[in-house]
Amino acid sequence: MTLIEAWNKESRYFIEWIVTDMVKADDIDRAAEFVDLVRVLTRWLFKWDTIWSDATEKLSAAQQTENWLKRVLEISGREPESVSA
Repeated sequence: MTLIEAWNKESRYFIEWIVTDMVKADDIDRAAEFVDLVRVLTRWLFKWDTIWSDATEKLSAAQQTENWLKRVLEISGREPESVSA
């Protein structure tokens, strides 16, 4: 299992875990957003080789990742941290 596949699997488990609590708290709309994210991650899992080998697909996945990151941070009430090497 590659690092990306492991990250994908872990992310999907985490989201499934928090969605249950969100539904119990009657936060259905945001829970549905997370379910949509799980669907994206699952699609990526099954076509990762294609995504990784195609520059256009890779760019699209990177843009989707950035958009989802912003939305997840909005939902959590956190600000993005700067990333430096």
